[in-house]
Amino acid sequence: MLDRIRSFLAVLEAGSVNRAARQLGIAQPTLSRHIQSLEQEIGGPLFERDNKGMLPTDLGFHLRDSFEPIIKNYDLALADVCAFAQGRQQQLRVGYLGMAASKFLNPALSKLKAAHPDIQLLLFDQTPAEQLQALQAGKLDVALIGQEGAAQTNDFYKRRAAKLGVCAALPAEHPLAAEPELSLAQLKGERFIGVTPKDVPGRNHWMSELCSQAGFKPRFIRNSESVTETFTLIAGENAVTLLPDYISSPPPPGVVFCRLTDKWAHWELFVLRQRGRGSAPARQLVDWIGI
Repeated sequence: MLDRIRSFLAVLEAGSVNRAARQLGIAQPTLSRHIQSLEQEIGGPLFERDNKGMLPTDLGFHLRDSFEPIIKNYDLALADVCAFAQGRQQQLRVGYLGMAASKFLNPALSKLKAAHPDIQLLLFDQTPAEQLQALQAGKLDVALIGQEGAAQTNDFYKRRAAKLGVCAALPAEHPLAAEPELSLAQLKGERFIGVTPKDVPGRNHWMSELCSQAGFKPRFIRNSESVTETFTLIAGENAVTLLPDYISSPPPPGVVFCRLTDKWAHWELFVLRQRGRGSAPARQLVDWIGI
């Protein structure tokens, strides 16, 4: 069926069986039989045939939308497996935390492309939980992840890429908002916004541990599912949260960042890759992130 679907997609793109046959290098009757056989198997016409050429039916468009991504993924997967079998990996799949990419990942990717100009980079902006799941399923080669996610597993090679400070995100109207720096103890009694554990496992525990060192237990009133939602909740609920200070962009309206002065308050960024020898590009990327 795979060959028949490829034939269908070729005819759809070319607009005629004759042109598609020439492009594929097969006989026109053979290509026509492929289309007819596919129509019989699916149970309906895929094209309207007239003197202008082959126009897809609604069923044809639906088949294209359903199977074109599958065919492309199949081709990528096959090329990747063949390259791996021949001792070369033309593709590198990298998961990352979106907010940390510009400062830590992008410079390393530039070096990698300079060293391996032919490599195909597949980049996935994912939550820590999604990165861990993809690594465990063998769908990622490298992951850029926070200390909370890295602590969840010992199944992969890991290296600390950076040790960062911590900042507090406060409502713009907060009495401490005018202070560029503050100690964590000053947030005792505040309402905290946490993070949904299924997306960022361990983040709330990290915040609780920091607050414990400052002498209090944080009162979490809500968990957010994204950074954008966190900022909305801070402004709307008059609450606070703690963030690694890798965020280089200014905060959105209604929110301010204040760096913590506590020397023990830090957050670590890790890079993980599959164990074993791995490909040279994967090993190099891990070594270059954070340098």
